[in-house]
Amino acid sequence: MMGKRKALWLTAATLLLMAAVLAARPTVAQSGPNLFTNPGFEEGHFNQDGIAEITVPNGWRMHWVDGVTFPGAHENLVAHRPETVVWNARGGVPAGEEVFWRDGIYTLKIFKSWAPMYSAISQNVTGLEIGRNYLVVAPVYADIYNWENGKVSPTDPSHGQVRLGASPVGAAWRDEGAIAYSGWLAATYAGYGIFSYEFTATQADMTVWIETKATYPHSNNGFFIDTVGLYKLDTVSAVPNPNPGDGGAAPVVPVGPTATPMPAPTPRTDGAVYHIVQANDTLWVIAVQYAGVMGLPPEQALPRIQELNNNPAFITAGQELLIVPPNEAATAPVTVETPTETLTATETITTETSASTTITETTSVLASPSGGAGESPTPAAIAAVTNSICVTAFDDANGDKLYNQGVEKMLTNAAVTLTRGGNTVATYVSDGISEAHCFDNLEPDTYQIQFFPPASYRTTTDGSWVVVVSGGSRVPVSFGAQVQEAAVVDTAVTAPETTSNDAAAAAAPETAVIPAASAPIGTIVIGVAVFLVVLAVVGVAILRRA
Repeated sequence: MMGKRKALWLTAATLLLMAAVLAARPTVAQSGPNLFTNPGFEEGHFNQDGIAEITVPNGWRMHWVDGVTFPGAHENLVAHRPETVVWNARGGVPAGEEVFWRDGIYTLKIFKSWAPMYSAISQNVTGLEIGRNYLVVAPVYADIYNWENGKVSPTDPSHGQVRLGASPVGAAWRDEGAIAYSGWLAATYAGYGIFSYEFTATQADMTVWIETKATYPHSNNGFFIDTVGLYKLDTVSAVPNPNPGDGGAAPVVPVGPTATPMPAPTPRTDGAVYHIVQANDTLWVIAVQYAGVMGLPPEQALPRIQELNNNPAFITAGQELLIVPPNEAATAPVTVETPTETLTATETITTETSASTTITETTSVLASPSGGAGESPTPAAIAAVTNSICVTAFDDANGDKLYNQGVEKMLTNAAVTLTRGGNTVATYVSDGISEAHCFDNLEPDTYQIQFFPPASYRTTTDGSWVVVVSGGSRVPVSFGAQVQEAAVVDTAVTAPETTSNDAAAAAAPETAVIPAASAPIGTIVIGVAVFLVVLAVVGVAILRRA
């Protein structure tokens, strides 16, 4: 019996890992300066189109929806034009709101109360290398709440969303055919989320878009944006020829990586590394530049640099900043984020250790607690700051996509996987009692939560969410599922003489959640993914019964 249980766990873990590998993307290096103009909004601002309520940083343009609804708006309510402010911290910062500033004395605030809101900022960038891959980094704080003797953030992650995109200059905002979008990402309530998106330059001059959407008329709908970045990556992709002429649209194939990485800083005799602040430097730009030297991702390097330099509110040209303390250069921490580590932890399933213990060990390797971007915690506080994603799976009996407490119950045997960078971090099978289940102690990063409903159920909510956590954020995510009617599968049309096994196979895609972004991969890959997902769900069900 023990040997059978081990084999079942190994099969289920292998299937889930294979499904995660289908979505895996390698991490690539970034080099060179920030390509945005006025990325920290410190270089002036203006009233766009003569509208006093629309203040925009120099080099940027504001876009919004007014008087009409938009996809996802609650009950199709119309959106109203937001107000925007380039907020100067020297004018006074209310207690507790210091977190809105990530760098310098200015931050951009976009807000509208009691109405849905959909807006964007954009910037035209020039001199891109056609075929070169670029990385957009956008820290966004979703200041969305209702006031109940304090700020109460919504429990629904869809109430605040962020989307990034890139297009040729001249494309109209929200033109899905012209703008290459990231897809909507769940914003982080009451904290900065670090959103990133890679795109391939198809033109030398392109427009980069940062969109924010508040779908519900909360008493306070607002977003803060500060210290955005655009960086050239050391990877290239083939793109269609923008000027094919008479010879057809032959692809432009770049010769290969040509970017020259920044030279490694020279440590002093005691091993310390310092940076001399330049005219256009911001703390975020410096964190990106030295993240590799420090052995940290940029969002963790930023608060570390702030801490090492007594948490400066401002930096000035010529100032000397400590990056690596004396005698610590050789012991800089290394971020563990490779599939090899995951495979090593997963392989211990074949030992006498229980499967549940193995999953916990995998989580501890890939998700140690740390401080988030935009904060300056002391070493003692770092251990106390943790990020969590708390998942609830409920029986959406009436199909309204909302959990009606006291009427609808929690689901049993629903499976949830948490992945990071294509690697499975943790899994959970609901028991209908201990929800919400929280994935705790997560490193600041972008995670995907995938929901697999129990047999005979179909999802009523989105089956997959991408969530960014940082700064000790706690993000709730709810998944709903409803008993699937047998009439959903029309066997009379698709296969008049199918057997019961054939009908089950035909029905399987109805219960498998395949993100829309997977469609371009190709029919074969989707078929394999669906097959693996179905097998994984079956394996989970067997394990629950065993």
